[in-house]
Amino acid sequence: MGRPKRLYPLGKYRLRTPKESDKNKAYPIELEYTWNRQIIRKTTNVFVKETDWNQNGNQGRGEIRVSYGSEYKRLNQLLLARVDRIDSMLAEYNEKHPNQITADIISGFLADKPLTRPDQGKDFVEFTLERLYSEYSRNKIGRSRYENGKSGMNIFQTFLRSTKQGTYRADSIYVGDITPELLDAYILWRREIKQNSDATINHSLTPILKACAYACEMGMLEPSVNARIQDMRIITKVSLSEEESEFDGKSLNKEQLLALLEYYKTCPEPRRREFLEIFFFAFHACGLRVVDVMTLQWGHINFEKKELRKIMIKTNKRHVIPLTEQAISILRQWQEKREGCKYVFNLVKEELDLDDAEALYKARNNATKCINQSLVVVGEQIGLPFNLSMHVARHSFAVFALNKGLSMTVVSRLLGHGSTDVTEKVYARFLPETLSSEVARLKDVIQMLTDYTANGSFGDLAKNVQYLDYEDYALSLIHI
Repeated sequence: MGRPKRLYPLGKYRLRTPKESDKNKAYPIELEYTWNRQIIRKTTNVFVKETDWNQNGNQGRGEIRVSYGSEYKRLNQLLLARVDRIDSMLAEYNEKHPNQITADIISGFLADKPLTRPDQGKDFVEFTLERLYSEYSRNKIGRSRYENGKSGMNIFQTFLRSTKQGTYRADSIYVGDITPELLDAYILWRREIKQNSDATINHSLTPILKACAYACEMGMLEPSVNARIQDMRIITKVSLSEEESEFDGKSLNKEQLLALLEYYKTCPEPRRREFLEIFFFAFHACGLRVVDVMTLQWGHINFEKKELRKIMIKTNKRHVIPLTEQAISILRQWQEKREGCKYVFNLVKEELDLDDAEALYKARNNATKCINQSLVVVGEQIGLPFNLSMHVARHSFAVFALNKGLSMTVVSRLLGHGSTDVTEKVYARFLPETLSSEVARLKDVIQMLTDYTANGSFGDLAKNVQYLDYEDYALSLIHI
């Protein structure tokens, strides 16, 4: 009847020697499998001379002789461990997929890239770098973003190696082995070991998350796993410390603002004049943040109601801002020269996708850098003691508003802060003057109460007390 065919092959080692070998030369040891008359080989990093190799040793699997030297035992153990591991994987595969072993399957196991996996044994770092290069070659990302991504993946490999979370190698992992738990550990490692900020960590996660999304599309990663991974970005919450760090004390007083207006009237450079118009608009639009200025669309403006309605980029909340006559005047000028355009100011491309966080981040940085470089020159020419920037418009509005007597609640709402506590913390230094003016407003009320104490009657107290409408007052805040 003959011997029954094995259901899966067993490996053995052979010394890869030429027909005419040199006895003094070392040759590589190869791991060999034979299946359906096909021979599948994989070389090792072990080299020995013919005299130091025993093909019949280790029950025909081959072994290194004692004559090799003191390392022969250790190397034999490594070789045996490897062939046993691959044999066991083939046995396991045969149990799950009876009679489906092929030469390609064996080659995959030998290459540590088993074709049986949905990801076909694709290395995740290699896969991510391929996606990065693809985007860079198509001008989807710039050189700096590409280089930063490569650097980030080197750090990711360091994380795998130092935490011993690599799979088939110490610093390598298959695409299909990426999990939310692994990325949680990576975020924690970057925080505690690398001492990275949340913003830095988010930037390092960007190429990883993009690679996972693409792997999911290719069927290399489970959709449920990818969905959890895409939610791994750290959400930066508005905090007092963050808002406080934004304010560096740089704001314009009335004289400096007048000097800036005079410079604008005589500025011979058209583009610089436009930057100054954008600065003045941000100031008159209740300190609108630069990212919201650059993404302002004509659909956000209601000239009839004299208001601006927009979802703020930073807070992702809809915000209503009353527009002063000065702000409307600037908008009318730009309406004439930007007729038919999507965005109010010429700061971003028409095709900018506001849902693309990376594209928006890049566009904001480019626009801000361009404007601020021009504003710094203006500030120097009018003698400012600090660098003029777009953010100075926001701080200047807040300081003017508080010193003109607007309540902290109204200023907080106009600035779009998360809470009044944030506004108070940021602009606490301006409160004494404001509080004094607020108390002064009570002078008439206090006098009426004094009169009541004297004559025992409220008299016309109710109709004489004047209640300030802070919203209307905000519209006429600055008239210089």
